[in-house]
Amino acid sequence: MSKITRMLLVVFIILLAGCNRPQPEPKQLPTDSNIPLAETSTESPVPDATNTSQPADTPQPAAAESDLTPTEPTIDMTQVLKGDLIPIFPSGTDITIHEIHMVSNLAGWAIAVADPDTEHILTTANGGKTWQDVTPPQPLVTGDAGFTTVDMGIWDADSAWVIYAGSDLLWSTKNGGVTWKVVPVVYETLYASMFSVLDVNNAWVFQFLDAGMQKVFTAVNRTSDGGENWELLLDPFTDNTIQSFDKTGAVFINSQYGWLTRDFRGVDPFVHLNLTQDGGFTWEALKIPAPPAVPNVFLEGACGLYDPYLISPGQGFFRLSCLYFENDQRIYQDFLYITSDSGATWNILYAPGGDIYYISDQIMYAVSREIYRSDDGGVNWQLIRTVNWDGHFSFINQDTAWGVAYDPDDDEYALVKTNDGCNSFSIIKPELISSQSIR
Repeated sequence: MSKITRMLLVVFIILLAGCNRPQPEPKQLPTDSNIPLAETSTESPVPDATNTSQPADTPQPAAAESDLTPTEPTIDMTQVLKGDLIPIFPSGTDITIHEIHMVSNLAGWAIAVADPDTEHILTTANGGKTWQDVTPPQPLVTGDAGFTTVDMGIWDADSAWVIYAGSDLLWSTKNGGVTWKVVPVVYETLYASMFSVLDVNNAWVFQFLDAGMQKVFTAVNRTSDGGENWELLLDPFTDNTIQSFDKTGAVFINSQYGWLTRDFRGVDPFVHLNLTQDGGFTWEALKIPAPPAVPNVFLEGACGLYDPYLISPGQGFFRLSCLYFENDQRIYQDFLYITSDSGATWNILYAPGGDIYYISDQIMYAVSREIYRSDDGGVNWQLIRTVNWDGHFSFINQDTAWGVAYDPDDDEYALVKTNDGCNSFSIIKPELISSQSIR
């Protein structure tokens, strides 16, 4: 057990007695305060945001989720690459793609395995027909399942960032994976990470360090030079505003302003959007109104925020996904939340269900086993087609997308592509060719 894990366990034991109780309603800090959000405020609660013609007061920072202030860890940043490195797949290896990120009609990235294996990083230059293994020289870190997963953020065909579960090494490339630069960070990712990429220079990574009883301990690192250096913005020892619940998405519109969404699982009745105005150092909690159709759903159901999308600091979207009971029937219902005044008011629309992919502020897809499209900003939705698999997509325009289709019954994956806006799909059999990666 690592030093960090032992310290986090101490934090966990302290929180254990009260972590399942509903948390207090978010409160204000003065707008001109320099007090970090890890401190507890005693100001009045954040007013509800409502969908009215009279905007509410400007949203204020919220109070911390607890008063816990553990001791700052002392970490040795010296890191030496040692042990066996993840090998490059030889040409002709039979691969299974788990995740795909296309950046043009031809170029893209993927995460893949060779049954079963540690996840590898691949690139394509011909629309997914052939792939090269460009996995960085990461030391093998074998998890309990016998393999290791990786998370990736990408900007274009050249620039990407990756981190492996069980590792404290952040890798970056500026030449499509031919070579990689490594930077050790303070914490070791326990089981997953989440990237948010603004541009070729600015990216954030949320490392999930430990979890249990609604706590998902998180460290946030940022680069402003494309991965040459990473700065630790917050961790469980300096922050207690975003340490609970699963993080489902993060998006930045500039180097300072961003949104973070979480799934509150029906534990916290004060469902809120987290936003930052200082690049991720501190996070405010903006309480959102319940959907008018089910005004008690935050108290009687389980809701989470997903798929954040920003057009400007004042204009953005996210999806609210809720599970509740009505006349003894289990109901799953999604809603699309839209603001044009920084969250002072919200336009709340029904959504068909599933992950939302935004082509623009008007054109978007809702993807589950039923695939819908909206051409008017989510006001109306048209059923495109029904499929018998679960899919995660990478759209490059309103007509063209690649996806990873997964059949949970057979535990099988397939790489698919559409050229007609999800009306039809073709299967691509990926072929692995020789790598040009330099080690």
